Amino acid sequence: MKPYIDLKGASGAVYRYKLAEDRDPRTTIAGNYLYVNAEGVVVFAGEANNLHDSTRGFSEAADKHGAEHLYIRLNVSGAARADELADLLAELSPAGNAAQAED
Repeated sequence: MKPYIDLKGASGAVYRYKLAEDRDPRTTIAGNYLYVNAEGVVVFAGEANNLHDSTRGFSEAADKHGAEHLYIRLNVSGAARADELADLLAELSPAGNAAQAED
């Protein structure tokens, strides 16, 4: 898998995410995260005050949506994280987020 991926949000802004080796973010900094399948499709997007929390839903996303990789983006500002997540969700509509909204 690529060490970095660039994703465009609905606004046209581009966000660069870094692959978390071994699905370990190796940081407690706040940020946004993505679960990506083997084909490079984002199956879930989220935000966390501590990126170690980004791994909590990975097993379920792997089982239900084929998640294989964790990508992270450091982003300390809560408002910026929320805006970025909303922008990406509007553009990508990941299956895992759609399923979560139905629950």
